[in-house]
Amino acid sequence: MTEFAFENVSDCVFHHAAHSPQAPALIDGSETITYGALADLVRQASVYLTSQGIKAHDRVGIALTNSIERVALALALMRIGAIGIELPTETTAETYAALVARFAMHATLVEPGGPNTSATITLTIQVHWRAEVATLTGDARYLGDPADLRIISLSSGSTGLPKGLVCSHQHRIVRSRMTLGSVDFYNAHDKPAPLVLAAPASTNLVWGMMICHLFQGGPVVLLPTYRLMIDLVREVARWDDAIFPVPPGLANLLLAHAGPNGALFPRMRALISAGQAVAPHLKQTFSQRLTPKVFEFYGSGGVGLLTCIGPKEAAEHPHSVGKPVSYPGVEVEIAGADGQALPQGSIGQLRVRGPNTAISFFNPEDNFRGNERFEGGWYYLGEIASINRDGYIILEGRIADAIKSGGQITYPPEIEAVMTQHPDILEVAVVGRTADQGGEDIVAFVVGRNGFNHQNIIAYCQANLPVAKRPRYIFYINEMPRTGNGKINRMALKTAPLQKIEPI
Repeated sequence: MTEFAFENVSDCVFHHAAHSPQAPALIDGSETITYGALADLVRQASVYLTSQGIKAHDRVGIALTNSIERVALALALMRIGAIGIELPTETTAETYAALVARFAMHATLVEPGGPNTSATITLTIQVHWRAEVATLTGDARYLGDPADLRIISLSSGSTGLPKGLVCSHQHRIVRSRMTLGSVDFYNAHDKPAPLVLAAPASTNLVWGMMICHLFQGGPVVLLPTYRLMIDLVREVARWDDAIFPVPPGLANLLLAHAGPNGALFPRMRALISAGQAVAPHLKQTFSQRLTPKVFEFYGSGGVGLLTCIGPKEAAEHPHSVGKPVSYPGVEVEIAGADGQALPQGSIGQLRVRGPNTAISFFNPEDNFRGNERFEGGWYYLGEIASINRDGYIILEGRIADAIKSGGQITYPPEIEAVMTQHPDILEVAVVGRTADQGGEDIVAFVVGRNGFNHQNIIAYCQANLPVAKRPRYIFYINEMPRTGNGKINRMALKTAPLQKIEPI
């Protein structure tokens, strides 16, 4: 098990600066900065932030693109004891304003042209910001009780305005121990691999992975947003032995650039798919055409990484997201509606408790908004699942996505797993929409491949789905709406105005 003596998450940078000052820490385009240089920049940033009126326990929104500056400022906020809140870089001004108000942010960090908000302090981080802080001396590290240090991570917002999960620095440290101590591509190698990040650390997955990597003393590669997918493919392919976390939707788009023979990234150490469960046939396709080293992560902002399943296990347990990560004090159960633990193999609500579990929601009313909640010492992930006799978790679907149709409850992944096997379908999302006769209609939104045939898709659904689980309507869209965290925005699909069409 990997142990850390850190009290403040930012301490990891200074640890490696003392022991391996020349080791590469961050790589941004043609620029590489070492752990020694990163520690200096974090120290300077901590002094800068306090000079601008930001104090311990202030909540600060970070709305910056993928860059060395973003990482350094996020670490500096933790260093001074402030509470950084990573905000998605692609959202509307109205959403930014709502998030700033909802979490009572004292300050925001933005780039030139960034959103205006009601925060008391708005710091615009210019291109030459590093030169401006280079002369600052000292270190504004928080000297109070480390148990008081907090982090707020936002949920995806796929069912409404994001919730804020409150964690301590020790929660983050425990989660890093769990990941580094249990995931094969970390603990089976002596040399840290480059972590290639195609998105800023505004998602729980990316932020958690980056913290793990900095704890290990590995290099983190920060990629810009590419307009063309082929440019992302070329850049990722440059890195040997890389770790590359992506949401399944992006992994699916990468398939268009894979040839008919061989893998697109044959030298990759691990492609991590996370954010939503992956259908068994897609896992197999990713392994054959992207890289044989595909790992699926499952977890949440409330608990961190909960399961990881690698290539061998995925082949043997294709419908599972893996076994719970083992760590002292962490318990995982399936509970019934009465809150009692259910026997092995039963289907119910997935819940977790232990030293990895967040403290609470920032806004207490969020505990009663939706199905993710803290109750009786447990954190309920809002997921219906079972645990089989071998200890593997099988996800049925999210409670919030359940479709009540024809007198039964259906979960979208079951339908989506069938539909995505049709060669004309690139991506599909199934939701329930209010039916004229009461209950809900099963409605599928499809991103079709070039030349797709509607009648063929209908015939396929009729042949491969039970009557009660066939979509009543199929709508074709150019791309899926997504939240700032990259997940499909199902609420947008449930509420979007639609042209009246004939049912199937």
